[in-house]
Amino acid sequence: MTVRRPLALALLFALTAPAHAGPLTDAATAIEGKLAAGDDLGALDGARALLAQVWDQGAALGFGQALLVQQSATGYGVFNPRSNIIFKMGEPILIYCEPFGFGYGSPGEGLHSVNFIVDLQVLDASGNQLALAEAATEYNMTSRHQNREVQANITYNLDGIPVGRYTLVTTLRDKNSLKSGSFQTAIEIIE
Repeated sequence: MTVRRPLALALLFALTAPAHAGPLTDAATAIEGKLAAGDDLGALDGARALLAQVWDQGAALGFGQALLVQQSATGYGVFNPRSNIIFKMGEPILIYCEPFGFGYGSPGEGLHSVNFIVDLQVLDASGNQLALAEAATEYNMTSRHQNREVQANITYNLDGIPVGRYTLVTTLRDKNSLKSGSFQTAIEIIE
């Protein structure tokens, strides 16, 4: 096969030419320009706007952390992980999670809200569904800011569940967008 020189040059140019940057890259470049000009506040505002674009474009609700804890967290990142997955019958199961990518409600008076419906699915050691509790609980928070560092404390009481190993599938359904996301937590119930 013979490749004509103009076609070969066009292909080479197409492969080596820079791609169009796009709005996220353009925003990052603008942030760098503000920093270089000494406009720290403008750079931070631009970075917040860039984060908001990435946040909103995500396809699903995600989780930075989702783990068993010793007691309910008192703030974002203010938690003590549980050292094991073993619970006595009737002992509450405490989970800490950090959702991201959610939407915001507008309850009025300049406020923003973060709202989730929480579903629980309980699987046995073989992965068979033992229980499904849709809308087992809810999470609702109101703030004067569109907080991104949001933590949720979730408490499950699995009274009556027999001794054994289980997987808890927690799903958060965002009331302010069409997004939802799930995470799994392994536990073991003993007498």
